[in-house]
Amino acid sequence: MIRLMFKAVSIVVLLGVSYFAYSLYQVYSFGQHDYARPTRVAVVLGAAEYDGVPSDVLRSRLDHALALFKEGYVHEIITTGGAEKGDTFNEAEVGALYLRSRGVPYADVIAVPTGNDTYQSMAVVAEVLRSMKLTQAIFVSNRFHEYRVRGIAASLGITDYSSPVTASPIHGDALLDYYLREALAVSAGKLVGYKLLSILRHGS
Repeated sequence: MIRLMFKAVSIVVLLGVSYFAYSLYQVYSFGQHDYARPTRVAVVLGAAEYDGVPSDVLRSRLDHALALFKEGYVHEIITTGGAEKGDTFNEAEVGALYLRSRGVPYADVIAVPTGNDTYQSMAVVAEVLRSMKLTQAIFVSNRFHEYRVRGIAASLGITDYSSPVTASPIHGDALLDYYLREALAVSAGKLVGYKLLSILRHGS
């Protein structure tokens, strides 16, 4: 009986490890490609800001979206991200100000300062896109993030033409940590849904 239980537990553990390893492979391999194609809007996923100044990670995403705008891939840019507790600024507005300061016309930048995580921000973006009669956009984030972004976009009925940043300031052990966390989030998201994961983390 004990031997049978040990065998069953071993199989479950092996399946779990294999599932996680496959998710890690998907996260890594998907992020190595740029799927950008001409469309109306690019969406910049939020990252930290410091007293109104974009962090290096956020700046790299904004610069990538700016390049897409200048190259004619998109005609408008949506910035996302709420504010941490106690912050004076939010990520979306900081991103919008940064882009406007670099020549993007005021009307061509839309700030969506709602959401405490990727799912919440993208759920609001999906509503904004639908109000614009759009069901597709180029989503800009880091390579390790793009696979989960596409999964969330698909669950919201949005087609994502992923375009990862090419000059990320994240390197070394920190980068490995991000990949492992994304693989875990993707593994869980595929099992229970990204919306439920967000609710479990932040509440309804």
